[in-house]
Amino acid sequence: MSRGLKPTILSISLITVMSGAAVAPALGEIGRAFPQADETLIKLVLTLASVMIIPFNFISGRICDRWGKRRTLLLGLAVYLVGGMGGGLASSIWTLLGTRVVLGMGVGLIMPISTALVGDFYEGEERIRTMGQLSASSNLGGIVAMVLSGWLASLSWRYSFGVYGFALGTGLLVFFLLPEPKSDGRPGGGFKNLPLAVYLNGAAVLLLMLVFYSIPTNMALFLQANHIGEARLSGMVIALITASGFVAGLVLSRVHGLVGRWMVTAMLACMAGGFWLLSAAASLAPVVAGVVLIGFSYGSLFPLILVSITGAVPRHRTVLAMAVASSCLFLGQFISPLVLDGLGAIMGTASPRQSFHLCALGITAAMVAAFVISFRTPAQSNPE
Repeated sequence: MSRGLKPTILSISLITVMSGAAVAPALGEIGRAFPQADETLIKLVLTLASVMIIPFNFISGRICDRWGKRRTLLLGLAVYLVGGMGGGLASSIWTLLGTRVVLGMGVGLIMPISTALVGDFYEGEERIRTMGQLSASSNLGGIVAMVLSGWLASLSWRYSFGVYGFALGTGLLVFFLLPEPKSDGRPGGGFKNLPLAVYLNGAAVLLLMLVFYSIPTNMALFLQANHIGEARLSGMVIALITASGFVAGLVLSRVHGLVGRWMVTAMLACMAGGFWLLSAAASLAPVVAGVVLIGFSYGSLFPLILVSITGAVPRHRTVLAMAVASSCLFLGQFISPLVLDGLGAIMGTASPRQSFHLCALGITAAMVAAFVISFRTPAQSNPE
């Protein structure tokens, strides 16, 4: 196994998970550039890619059966570059949204392969460790993308789309350093034979992303509406959530060993606390504390779900299983502003602060449920 293999796999994750949110710091500037578009339409700049990611996740598996994972990755990276950087050339909100659709096609081809490669090349404890590093890598990409995007947005919202150029470096690594994974020759197959665990974990991913994505879709607007900061500051604040997620991925194995069966409950409590802080924030300090708590908990929960999925299916079905998980992830991204804004409108107080309040309530309820389940589960039944 070559030394460049793991950095190549991690670089793929670096550009995928936060791909939609990479230009979140520019959202306020984009709104001012297209004043005829309402707030929900502007938020679709971050989430519309998810519409195409979902079907292309499953198309990716079909292409992998014919072309192999390496060539499918290279195709996806090319589409990603066109859609991502093309947004900076848009002359209307509809053209901009069109480039986000193309971006979603590229991410859809890449995403299930990026996590399936961990199952292809690593086993046992090394798989758990690598999945944590994969999560850390995606958050590192978010840190760089958010800070750089926020700075570029202060010059022009168009420049912020330059962050998608990182995919060029990833493409070179894949071309020169990634071997084609060994295959047993069997196609990925259909959905009917996937274990129930895949779908249950997929539902957990969807709900987790629904609340998590309230941060990039609302933060710039929240800071501006409450006179806490502008686009550049929102980039730094959102980068904190990915920084804490990066740390969580690095220490995942150690923390899981210490907390054991209470891991899910503890991380949900951490996330709930973060959202309660945001829902009451009137200054920068509680905003910072809130996003750090949310980022750390998300960075711990998400890779554990992926490890559970890879352990539930044989190797030839990992791309399909990961397609289910990543589809749920991006479906959660897409519906996040629609669900939270819709619930807020029903309650008569639609606003970024109300979205954070709704997330706090939902995560608190999930924490109580997780506590009851963990309390009734014998300690020895949990994996170390």
